[in-house]
This record gives sequence, C-alpha cells and structure tokens, in this order.
Amino acid sequence: MIIFDFDQTLVDTSSAEHLRSSRDWKGVMSKTATFPVYEGIDQLLTDLHLNGKTLAIVTKSPDMVANWFIQQRKWPIKVVIGYHHVKRQKPDPEGLLLAIGKAGASAEVTYHVGDQAHDTEAARAAGVVSIGVAWGIDDQCELVASKPDHLFQTVGELGAFFRV
Repeated sequence: MIIFDFDQTLVDTSSAEHLRSSRDWKGVMSKTATFPVYEGIDQLLTDLHLNGKTLAIVTKSPDMVANWFIQQRKWPIKVVIGYHHVKRQKPDPEGLLLAIGKAGASAEVTYHVGDQAHDTEAARAAGVVSIGVAWGIDDQCELVASKPDHLFQTVGELGAFFRV
C-alpha cells in the first residue's frame, strides 16, 4: 500500500495556503480547479495501480479537495482520509493507521509519501516506510532533517523506486 500526502505532494496548492491555514475550506474549494498537478503524477498513480498497489491519500485538508481531483483526473484511489476524519492531525499517525485499516493492509508493507517533516514523523509513528519528496517545496531543510527512509527530488525518481 502507498499512502500519499496531498498538498505539495500530488498537487500544488500553495496558492491557497492562506485559505488552508485559516480553515476557509469554501475558499479552498473555489480555487481547486486552478491547482496544478505535478508533472508525472497522473501517470505514476496509474502505473502504481496497474502494478497492483493499493493507493490512498491522507491529508490535513478536507477530503472534498482530494476527492475532486480523484474524480476529475480519474485517479485510482479508493481511500481518502481528510481533516474531518481524524481527531489528531499529522504528525500523529491516526490518519495513516485509519487508511491502512480501511484498505485492509498492514503497516509492514505500507509506504507514506510526503513533503514535510510531520509526514516523516507520522510514518515512523505508524510503523510504515517514510518517503520524503521535495518537488513541491522550496526549502528542504526540515524534510531532510527529519531523515525519511528515502528522499526523492522528482516524480520520476519515485516511480523508479517503485519500479513503474
């Protein structure tokens, strides 16, 4: 199983960061159609799915944002855990553990892909492999300092790691 963070990992939502931080979810939804998907993400998700990987999203945003992309881009993702599904956000592992349970997977064979130090912390706390990705962030210092199990600069490098 591969669990992806959403913001700055699959989709560049930086233009709505001020709305996200103030929890203006209606404002975020009004901008959703303008958020670019990082180059190679659509193909990566398709290839991972075709290679038998179960895919999920765990995000600190409401699930409606991620679900919009899943529907519009026909991403093969069935499990989405958003802001309102958990009591404790990352770095707490609650969302990752919930996704693993919903997918009927186990932590031992699960990867978490994210762009922030709190993603690495949540992955460690959940007992899954942490993968840091830097293509959506300007400053990698905190991510690097969190020492994810693997760190990739491009979507292509991540795909090569998973051999897709």
